[in-house]
Amino acid sequence: MSLVTNSVRQLRKEQLKTSKREFKARGSLLVRCPECLLGVDDCVCGLIKPHQSDIAVCMLMYHAEYYKPSNTGQLICDAVLDNFAFRWYRTELEESLEKLLADPTWYPIIVFPHDSVSDDRKISEIPAKPDRGGKRPLLIFLDGTWRQAKKMFIKSPYLDNFPVLEVSGISKGEYKLRESQHEHHLSTVEVAAAIFNQAGETDMANDLMTLFTTFRNRYQLLKR
Repeated sequence: MSLVTNSVRQLRKEQLKTSKREFKARGSLLVRCPECLLGVDDCVCGLIKPHQSDIAVCMLMYHAEYYKPSNTGQLICDAVLDNFAFRWYRTELEESLEKLLADPTWYPIIVFPHDSVSDDRKISEIPAKPDRGGKRPLLIFLDGTWRQAKKMFIKSPYLDNFPVLEVSGISKGEYKLRESQHEHHLSTVEVAAAIFNQAGETDMANDLMTLFTTFRNRYQLLKR
């Protein structure tokens, strides 16, 4: 078991402490790994080691997304050493998230399709280091269904001043845990891997996709 913090799993544990209702996933009678939520015999914990990178990731998660065994955001936090995760609230901004976004270490970038985004915010790749003022890229993933992610994007005014990155030139991938209604909406993990590849972090991207493929295959076996 890795001693490195996986922020999505840590967020799940924190939310469970205050939850008033148990989240029941399909196959709730299955004995699951408490970390990756696959069956204990199919656990993927420790399959890859997190990479030290100039890139950090922040998962902004719709309520209950962190409880779902099908969530792939947790896999990104397995691959990237510097990772953060927060529950999204419609009416408030968590203080620790506010501090992270204001920290001069980071250059926040929202990862989201360019639908309804003003042209001055659109970017197609992580800006070069001089253009970031030497700051490290902090990729903010809006983790939920497409409808939920769009809601988070529209109703989070504290994100309004950050550039918005959309990965282009890639088609719908191999994500078969939950179907997308739109051809260009990949799973969160597939988008992350494409960005890492584009940024030259090929080892991190390859390890992430290896983890994702194993996770997906083992998850699908549980559904049969």
